[in-house]
Amino acid sequence: MYKHFLKRFFDIILSLLGVLICLPIILIIAICVKIDSRGPVIFKQQRIGKNGKVFNIYKFRSMCVGAEKTGSGVYSGKGDARVTKVGKFLRATSLDEIPQFFNILFGHMSFIGPRPPLTYHPWAIDKYTPEQFKMFSVRPGITGWAQVHGRKEVEWHRRIELNVWYAEHVSLWLDIKIIFKTVFAVLKNSNNENKGATVEKDNGCLKLMYITNEPSVAKIADEAGVDYLFVDMEYIGKELRQKGDTVKNSHTIKDVKNIKDSLTSSRLLVRCNPIHDKTDEYSSSEEEINAIIDAGADYIMLPYFKTASEVERFISIVQSRVKTVLLFETPEAVENIDEILEIKGIDRIHVGLNDLSLGYCKKFMFELLSDGTVEKLCNKFKEKNIPYGFGGIAGLGKGMVPAELIIKEHYRLGSSGAILSRSFLDVSKERDLSVIKQTFTEEVKKIRELELSCKNNEFDLVKNKIELDNAIDSVIKTL
Repeated sequence: MYKHFLKRFFDIILSLLGVLICLPIILIIAICVKIDSRGPVIFKQQRIGKNGKVFNIYKFRSMCVGAEKTGSGVYSGKGDARVTKVGKFLRATSLDEIPQFFNILFGHMSFIGPRPPLTYHPWAIDKYTPEQFKMFSVRPGITGWAQVHGRKEVEWHRRIELNVWYAEHVSLWLDIKIIFKTVFAVLKNSNNENKGATVEKDNGCLKLMYITNEPSVAKIADEAGVDYLFVDMEYIGKELRQKGDTVKNSHTIKDVKNIKDSLTSSRLLVRCNPIHDKTDEYSSSEEEINAIIDAGADYIMLPYFKTASEVERFISIVQSRVKTVLLFETPEAVENIDEILEIKGIDRIHVGLNDLSLGYCKKFMFELLSDGTVEKLCNKFKEKNIPYGFGGIAGLGKGMVPAELIIKEHYRLGSSGAILSRSFLDVSKERDLSVIKQTFTEEVKKIRELELSCKNNEFDLVKNKIELDNAIDSVIKTL
């Protein structure tokens, strides 16, 4: 009822009121734009609308004439020299969007919906996948779900995922929520710059992760090329199941904020607690995950789940606001893998070798590589086209099993992610920042050079598997 009738009814009434109320402002802005620089007052540009139909969007001109044919063709931030003096104010206040009231009246747009993309950016209409094209099942909007969850700081793949989610969940209450969030974002003028490329960088190498809650260390890792800085907030039940010499962090929401502020190019990954309800000791999963998202996480990892219902609850809480990572580390999750992988909204998967090996009563975590368990899981993930990784790696020449053998196995299995372990760098023992910086810089470079050799097919990966199995067997015999 709301999506197919009331939403359009409200759009017509509110856009008419908007034009009448804003008429004096429209006249003042028109005069200022005309005086400030030569060219038309209204800027028209082709955008993709509902069902893929192209229409002209209207805005007050905020750039010099012909700006879309110079530079990147899109607004790139505060230093963009193509923006006029009046245009800077219009963009900062979003007043340049007022003419879109007429787009709404004409039926091209809605107040709330996915922002209509250009016909050529981020890519042409025929390049959208069937899943991505779902965003065009509703009218585009002046503001939308993606705009209140990162706006221009979010890569296009992610924006489209958020837009698809909105198109599938349109409701009156969701639109009201977006309106309030939009007002808050405009007042803060937040996330109004395109940050670098429109898609997340992918150099075809392993996505390296490092766990820390120290901003100084995170900044060093970021500069060295580590892809994800990892804040670990998991503690519920961890002490009971992980006895012995395993890492048990006690990171907090404050750590999430601090690490986020220290990063420039790396992504922030946060591991929450297993799905749980509220108790006297801790908040519910809903409260915890919402706090993590508000603190600035780019990815949230769900650990120690066993059933599809736990994953579904996790995905429903996240609501596509950030990307999701599932940590497969229980035998029960492996048993229920087919049902779990049918759930939509899983962005990445990582196999946790430590807990999974404990669950299978293994002596050594890398046994799961030699006995075929990890390979079977990777094949399942590959069939569903979900990016995946497993375990951790040490620096080259280090580790109970040589890191070189492990990295080559990542390439044989098609893995795209690994955690840099304590054997790579244990900052609880090494506190000299100059040494930490040297270690990250040199060791990450060595890993990338080895990966390049893997990509250039300089190694026999099948032979490497045999060497790896023998190395793992040798370690097991000593335990």
